[in-house]
Amino acid sequence: MIIKMTNMKNNNFPKVPSLREGVWGWAVGLIVLFLIGFFIARYTGDEVKTLKRTQILLGTVVEIQIRNTDEQKANDAITKAFVEIKKIDNLFTTYNEESPVWKINNSDDSLFIVDEEIFSLMVLCDSLWRISDGSFDVAIESLIQVWGFDAKTPEVPNDDKIKSALNQSGWKNIKMLNEKKIHRNQKVGLNFGAIAKGYAVDRSIEVLIQSGITEAFVNAGGEIKTLGNDWIAGIQHPREMKEIISKIKLNGISVATSGDYENYFEKDGVRYHHILDPKSGYPAKGIQSVTVIHKNNAFADGLTTAVFVMGKTKGLELIENLKDTDAMIINDEGKIFYSSGFEKFLTN
Repeated sequence: MIIKMTNMKNNNFPKVPSLREGVWGWAVGLIVLFLIGFFIARYTGDEVKTLKRTQILLGTVVEIQIRNTDEQKANDAITKAFVEIKKIDNLFTTYNEESPVWKINNSDDSLFIVDEEIFSLMVLCDSLWRISDGSFDVAIESLIQVWGFDAKTPEVPNDDKIKSALNQSGWKNIKMLNEKKIHRNQKVGLNFGAIAKGYAVDRSIEVLIQSGITEAFVNAGGEIKTLGNDWIAGIQHPREMKEIISKIKLNGISVATSGDYENYFEKDGVRYHHILDPKSGYPAKGIQSVTVIHKNNAFADGLTTAVFVMGKTKGLELIENLKDTDAMIINDEGKIFYSSGFEKFLTN
C-alpha cells in the first residue's frame, strides 16, 4: 500500500513562526553516505528479535529495522515502507525526466500546478527559509549544477559562473499560490536534497505505524527516526570516519545530521563541500557538522542545513527559539556546542 497525503494538516509538519541530487549523491560514495551522522543502531534492553533490511534509495543506503514483531508482518511492513520511499525518490529527483521536479527545472514556463505532496513539502521549505533568514533554500539547483556536486567531477567555478548561477537561484523567486500553484522567476531550479531524505523517513514511519508496527528504526544516510524506546545511535566524527564522537538515546523521536564530509573535494588544501550558502554561492564556512533532534525528521533535516549556513551563534539562537528542538554543532576547530536541552539525549 502506498500512503498518499491528501491534506496538509495530516503531514505532521511542525508549525513554525514567520520569523538544501534524481538520486542524491555519487554512486561511488553510497557506503560513505550511509555512515553520515549515525552509524550505530542499538537497542539498550535485553536481546530481542530484530528484522533488518536495506535498499539503495535517495542516493544512499536506507536501513529499516523492526523488533518484537512477527517476521511476516515485519517483512510486509518493511516492503510497504520501501515502496513509499521509492515513490518519494521518484517524485523529488532532479535526474529522472519523469519526475515533476525535473520537469519544472527543465521547463520555460513560469506557472505550475504541482503534485499535492510536493506543494505540501514546499510549504515547509518556505517556513524554513523564512525562519533562517534565507539560509535554507531549495531553489539553488543552478548553484549545485555549477559546482558539479551532483556529478562525478566537481570543481571550483569562477566568479562569473557563480554570479550567473546566483541570478538563477533563490527562494525569493518562488511564489506559493492557491490550489497547488507556484510561480517562479528567472527560470530558477529546485533541488530538495536538503530535506527529501528526512521527509522520506517521516513517511516511511507513517507507513510502518499504519501497518501496526510499534518498534522500528529507519535510517536514510544519517536521517533517522524511531518508534519505541531505547534505540541508541552514534554521531559520526566529522574528521575520523571510523569513529563516533557522541552517542544519543532515541525514544520515538528523530534526528538528522549535515556535515562537510558528506560530499566534498579538496583543491590547494581547501575543502569544498556541498552545503552551499545561498547568498554567497560558495560552501558555508565555520562548521564541520550539525545534528538536530526534533519529532519531525523533514524539519530536523532542513534545520541542519539552515544552522550550518547560519553559523554557530545565529544557528544556536534559532534552535533555542524553536519548541522541542535541540542541536549539537561542531565548529571548524572541532569544538562541540550544545543547545540547552541537547545533553539530556546523550548516553554512554
